[in-house]
Amino acid sequence: MATTTYKCPGCGAGIHYKPEIKKFKCDYCLSEYTEEEFQKLNQEEGHSHEEEHVHFQSYTCESCGANVLTDETTTATFCYYCHNPVILSGRLEGDFKPKKMIPFSINKEKAKESFLRWAEKKKFVPKDFTSTSQLEKITGIYLPYWWVDTKAQINYVAEGRNTRVWRTGDREYTETKKYQIIRKGEIYLKNVGEIAFTKINKSLLNGILPFREQEAVEFSMPYLSGFFAEQYNITKEEAEPMVGEQINRYYDYLVNGLVSGYDRINTINSGIHINEEEWNYTLLPAWVLTYIYNGKTYVFAVNGQTGKSYGELPLSTSKLSSVSGIIFGLTFLGLLLGGLLIW
Repeated sequence: MATTTYKCPGCGAGIHYKPEIKKFKCDYCLSEYTEEEFQKLNQEEGHSHEEEHVHFQSYTCESCGANVLTDETTTATFCYYCHNPVILSGRLEGDFKPKKMIPFSINKEKAKESFLRWAEKKKFVPKDFTSTSQLEKITGIYLPYWWVDTKAQINYVAEGRNTRVWRTGDREYTETKKYQIIRKGEIYLKNVGEIAFTKINKSLLNGILPFREQEAVEFSMPYLSGFFAEQYNITKEEAEPMVGEQINRYYDYLVNGLVSGYDRINTINSGIHINEEEWNYTLLPAWVLTYIYNGKTYVFAVNGQTGKSYGELPLSTSKLSSVSGIIFGLTFLGLLLGGLLIW
């Protein structure tokens, strides 16, 4: 398996991308580099990062020589022994090379703060749910998405009716006016997004949307350094029906907004024809945290760009029991006092 380890041009230690300063920084010599500077220095030093076409589930760490197993969809990870960031560059080629990405904007500490602000508003969670040891497990992962840009032709024809009813003396009159409705033109949709990964619940990731799409950049491998990254396992062909549903929903929403003001609408022709379509394999940043409680695994996500948090929270049975006991006690006391007063 071809691997790539990015090292500091100054001292040779493993180097990471730091979201808080939007630069690559060495934790040892404290050197800082922009993405352009880092790429230029790597080219000058002749780092070609050769890639192979064979895909295995293990790699050899270039820093310590350890053989480490990894999931077949993982593209960026850490060596379990020396903790150096390693990018499995052989899995980032051809169709599996992303076109776009949004780099992390918040680091691990900011992600923990965002998660805490969200979680501490919730009641009845277990005591250790927000403990330091639990929060340290939060992991920065680039997750694969399909972003689709479309140019489509719309052709909508309908009959609109407005009805007016009034009375004059003993007679009731009804007036119906008919209108021909025609809506034709082109619509442009940019970044229609669909998750391209099955290992994390789709509703969880939808819960941390939206991302600031205007901050997307062309894919650059060094941004993966210091984070985990996953490869898509939902193909373009498999994602097409879901993307099509999103496009049709937007089309319906758009048309409904253009034909308001009628009591009744009879649709004669409604259709959308996609003229152009561009698919962009994109990596989006998320901090992911898991928690096991009463035999169930809970997964939480924090948007790596905005800090928005989402997930199903565990309920502490002991806290619920305590609150139930207090409510029962107060209710019983109220009934007892009420009985004494009546007596």
